[in-house]
Amino acid sequence: MGRMYWMAVRMYLPTMACLLGALGSTWALTKLGQSQYTAPLAASLAWMPYGLLALAGLLGIATSVRLWRWELGRALICGCGGLLGREREGRYGAYRKCMACGRNHGSR
Repeated sequence: MGRMYWMAVRMYLPTMACLLGALGSTWALTKLGQSQYTAPLAASLAWMPYGLLALAGLLGIATSVRLWRWELGRALICGCGGLLGREREGRYGAYRKCMACGRNHGSR
């Protein structure tokens, strides 16, 4: 796999984490619901897998839109061709980090 494929995989990691969290919370809530002492807690947290699934959907859509704009050339692009991340404040001012090669680019 090339550098650009790894960039896309890294961008989708929060989405995968939310999906795994939804799966794990579903499993944990079924185990909590079996006990008479923890059943009220499981009932009050029953919305958690659905919330994590919705969050994963939103994150996946946002990442897909960013990658789509990058492919069309409508995003901030590094010299290597990778997508630039969000603007951060650093020691020497604002900068953006390339998601493919890791270089820092000044925003000014």
